[in-house]
Amino acid sequence: MSASHTIANRREHPRILILDDQQGFASRVQQEVDLPGTVKVITDLGSVDQAEWDALILNSAYQKADMSNVFSISYSRVAEHLHIFKVLPEGHYANHGVLDRVSGLNSAEDDVTLTLRWKIPGQEISIQQGFCQELRTSLTEAAESRDTQSGLIIDGELPVGVVVDSFAIGPQGVILAGTITAPKRGEVWFVPSEVRTLGPWINAAFASWRRLEPKKFPGVPDWWASPEWYSAAESAIALRLVEENETFERAKAKFEAARVQLESELDKAREEAAAGSRQLLRGQDDALQDAVRDALEDLGFGVRDMDLEWEDKERREDFRITDPDDPQWLVLGDATGVSGNAKGGKLTVLQGYVTKYVFEEKPDIIPGMWYLLNREIDKDPNVRSTILRTDEIEPFAAQQGLILDTTALYVLLRHAHDLPEDKPAIRQFLRMSIGLVALPNATAWIKARTSVAIASE
Repeated sequence: MSASHTIANRREHPRILILDDQQGFASRVQQEVDLPGTVKVITDLGSVDQAEWDALILNSAYQKADMSNVFSISYSRVAEHLHIFKVLPEGHYANHGVLDRVSGLNSAEDDVTLTLRWKIPGQEISIQQGFCQELRTSLTEAAESRDTQSGLIIDGELPVGVVVDSFAIGPQGVILAGTITAPKRGEVWFVPSEVRTLGPWINAAFASWRRLEPKKFPGVPDWWASPEWYSAAESAIALRLVEENETFERAKAKFEAARVQLESELDKAREEAAAGSRQLLRGQDDALQDAVRDALEDLGFGVRDMDLEWEDKERREDFRITDPDDPQWLVLGDATGVSGNAKGGKLTVLQGYVTKYVFEEKPDIIPGMWYLLNREIDKDPNVRSTILRTDEIEPFAAQQGLILDTTALYVLLRHAHDLPEDKPAIRQFLRMSIGLVALPNATAWIKARTSVAIASE
């Protein structure tokens, strides 16, 4: 340009090109970051004089390889001076592509092609120590959001003067995000498209470019925000902020320790319950019998474990159950757990046990019968089917028989743990019941009992 001429329509720096993919990329960029300076959206790099611009933001190739000649590959690239922010595409028609081609300080060295790879299995990544927490979280979320990883692969030595700064490295050494610096070139930033927002990344890139070329990328210099140059008021507030952060970290550490302790206690309680009272929900055989015996004793019943007294080949009822509140009361109990539904034949067997007891013991009062049943054990207790038919239950009830669903026993036991003073009432409810006490009956009794307690307060 002649010395007698000056640019009449000089545009504000930084001058930024956004190469749109006609699928919303430019809109995404402009929605997620407030770009400074002069911004122009284009769909064709040939439509502008790249020498007039400082930076290029794109999600397509800026380095192209022409393979039409089978004897040699020719390469074309955007202007060398441009600083580039490259959003790596989510996928590709093949498993590899070209990110850039770089040359070093030594002209005798061959140029090196920096290749992209897609569809690398794995999700675990390592992130540069001391990296910005916001950007670290962004990279972690991006890696977790996809089943395979993609990014830059460096197969050999880089030319002298070329530096790749890896922010995050994934399986097989793939670089998910980072920067490329090469002699006489603008800096290149590349990040995965899956980052939740591009704003913090583009701002970080512009801060880096500002340090490299402050005239092209003007803005507030880094030292301006340094605590070394704070005013007295800023220093006082900053100190209070540090103290509040320290208080928060101490409280956070205390909370985390308490949470870990509670999780450990919950795990232990789950193990104990799974081997104990929760066998009432899905237990069978000895595990169910033990849980039934322990639950009845916990409620205050007297339980005589008859399996400890019978000969192995002469076993009858599992329990003889008494209540200190009614010394004349006695039931013979048998606990059974089945994967399907109940069988009416078990009621007849239990009636036979009563007949033998009356014949041998000749009591003044014929004992009742409790069939302690856990059925359809793999189903949620709330959706299990009806226990037996009415024509099977009513004759059993007529002989002072009770079918006690062990899921009902479980919720009654849990209520007793919450309100131990209700144990005598629970025992009375069960003593007076005949026919069937299923889960809905027990929960209705608890609800009525709780309502009475609330009304009396």
